[in-house]
Amino acid sequence: MRWTVPSFTKPGVEYVVEHRDGEWTCTCPDFTFRRRVCKHIAQVQQELSRPRYVAHPMVREGAIEDREYQREIAQRALEANTLVVLPTALGKTVIAELVAAEVLHRYPGSRVMVLAPTKPLALQHRESFLRHLRLEPSEVGVVTGEVNSREMVWDNPSIRVVFGTPQAVWNDCTRGRVRLEEFALMVLDECHRSRERYAYTRLASEYVRKCPWPLILALTASPGSDEEKVMQVVTNLRIERVEWRTEEDEEVQRYIPGVKVSWVRLQIPEQYQLIRTEIRRAIESRLRELYAAGLLRVPMDSVNRKVLVQLMARLRAEIDSGVKGANMHYMSLLSSILSLYHALELIESQHVHSLREYLKEVMQSDLRSHRMLARSPDFQRIARMAEYCSVDHTKVDALCAIIDAHLREKPDDRVIVFANIRHTAEVLVERLNERGHSARLFVGKAEGKEGPRMTQEEQMRTLREFREGRFRVLVATSIGEEGLDIPECGLVVFYEPAVSGIRYIQRRGRTGRRLPGKVVMLVAVDTVDEYYFREGYRRARRMSEVLRRVAERLQEKGSIERRGPRPEPGRPWPWRREELSVELGTEGGQVEPLEVQVPDEALEVREGPSSSELYHCRRNVYLLLLKAGAKGMALSEIASSLEYDPD
Repeated sequence: MRWTVPSFTKPGVEYVVEHRDGEWTCTCPDFTFRRRVCKHIAQVQQELSRPRYVAHPMVREGAIEDREYQREIAQRALEANTLVVLPTALGKTVIAELVAAEVLHRYPGSRVMVLAPTKPLALQHRESFLRHLRLEPSEVGVVTGEVNSREMVWDNPSIRVVFGTPQAVWNDCTRGRVRLEEFALMVLDECHRSRERYAYTRLASEYVRKCPWPLILALTASPGSDEEKVMQVVTNLRIERVEWRTEEDEEVQRYIPGVKVSWVRLQIPEQYQLIRTEIRRAIESRLRELYAAGLLRVPMDSVNRKVLVQLMARLRAEIDSGVKGANMHYMSLLSSILSLYHALELIESQHVHSLREYLKEVMQSDLRSHRMLARSPDFQRIARMAEYCSVDHTKVDALCAIIDAHLREKPDDRVIVFANIRHTAEVLVERLNERGHSARLFVGKAEGKEGPRMTQEEQMRTLREFREGRFRVLVATSIGEEGLDIPECGLVVFYEPAVSGIRYIQRRGRTGRRLPGKVVMLVAVDTVDEYYFREGYRRARRMSEVLRRVAERLQEKGSIERRGPRPEPGRPWPWRREELSVELGTEGGQVEPLEVQVPDEALEVREGPSSSELYHCRRNVYLLLLKAGAKGMALSEIASSLEYDPD
């Protein structure tokens, strides 16, 4: 980036200050000959460090820092359905607020819908919008699966912004409670979830169908590293353009103090190695049966989960076409092998406690493949070895040592530990507390799963206490990766590498927001950890190239078809339900009260409409009779006025 700065001593003379790849330069003699930070560089740095705030009729004064990249993305997002991809902490929510502010200001009477996957995240967005935009609490509503009287939110004309979870909103759409054409903007947070059957997909499709001039803003830290899967997301959400920035982009670098990423490679304990050897033998004996049946032809050292899943799909297709026979046995055998692969990952990468809990689940399962596996002598031998194993994974001691050192140096800092398996996370909290650290668990609701779980109220209370500094270490499963307002941490530890590019980026974004941060990954040598470590990093690195290709494909594809005329700025939103009003005649400046008798027959609806439809029917009938005054109206006139067929 370049700036032109006038000379302090020579009128009319200007120097060029440049910042590139972290280096500052200036064309003035002081810098040219002495190679030091001159007054011109210092002036630019001072100006850049001084916060500027967004000035907008709908934005509270001093509430949102003015960042050029956010302003630029928001401006472009006002013109087309847009997917915005930004690393965690670069302000995706702020961009949504800027777009919403302009839409509400530009189209009086319009409404905005903001959706998030979970209730805590939806409530978090509500608080952020109220804090940053000129909205009163009475002007926002929340629609989630746990909120009663949702119709009051949809029917209340004073509510300008509706926050919700996608499934709850979709359920209301199917019941006819929601007029999507009233919404000039739909915001979809954490949109990488938008696969075929997710509610975001159905809502986006219905919104584009119902609203004559729809505008969709989809947000994510990473849509994935597979081009076709990203294309599936943008197609499902009717996206027309993609806007993205990475930490390497110069325009965002000044807002990222930096993150130092390192990793620690560890050998697994000897007892774990013995269990691993036994599990590998069990897998190989079952694979040999598949080779003997001619079902596998690749070398045994090339067999992995992908190969086995593809074979299962082929056998399933044969079974569905009527060719059963031995295929049912081989399906159960394949399922048993996949269960053993999972057990192998647990002993290599997690903790023996997690393996024990998983083996218990298999033994208690009613699945045919699990029953067959649990009866086998090699499985029972593995279960006994796991039961008598009393040592921790070497990662546990390494984790405790890393946190010990960090909190000795920065005792007031916060730490997040990410672990994929909740039973492992449970052990880590126990060990950290034994070492004198105040650690808490942070997991999801886990319907239908064994192990520790938390309600949404417990989750929010835990995060609040973490922000308040009541404890220093948060041990989280994947629920801590997405969107939630988790305070910035000086240290983030990956108990195991994240194979997903999405998870890698989301976890990493929990540090280095305002101050430099550290990320440490624990990698078990000669295990699945090493593959996940390489693959997760590779996927995260190739995301920009994938997004560039997707953007090119969208450009070739063109815009979606919109049914209505483009709304005029400054004019009321043309598809908002009219606010019905009645002008009463007056004599001598006095309004004469009218008593209107509404016959019950006029309100009778025979097809069992929703309460929302019944409410509007009552309202319209009442207003018709109010206009008619003392002379009244015949039922046939009411039916004709309402375009209602009484038959």
